[in-house]
Amino acid sequence: MKKLALLALAVSFALADFALTHQTYGAYEDFDLICKNTFGQKATIADWQEVKKAYEEAKDKKAFVESLGLNDYDASAIITQQGKSFFENGDRHYILTYHSHMLPTNYTYLVHDTIDGHLFDLGSWREIDYPVLCSIK
Repeated sequence: MKKLALLALAVSFALADFALTHQTYGAYEDFDLICKNTFGQKATIADWQEVKKAYEEAKDKKAFVESLGLNDYDASAIITQQGKSFFENGDRHYILTYHSHMLPTNYTYLVHDTIDGHLFDLGSWREIDYPVLCSIK
């Protein structure tokens, strides 16, 4: 019984690497500051590469997906891609979107990369108003 409790505790700590803000923001905010003010001084905006790596390394993929808080189809969060906020120095901000393996046919944002066959997509969009996915170190 103790082993199960310790295992559950270890899983909960592993899933605590990312947190979603409750408030939504536009494309031109200081997201690192927002993450720090919301989740503490070690928090920064999450990067696509670290989300992708964490998913690949997660032993319980379903629990990892649920821990991100993007459980509704087409739910999105503001992130970066290799430290960059915008695609090709333009006005299309990077976002992470939950697609549950079904990319909409009328989708109008660019898909730059995917996790597990469109479970999550890295996209970009203009005029965003989404929560921020923060990385808690």
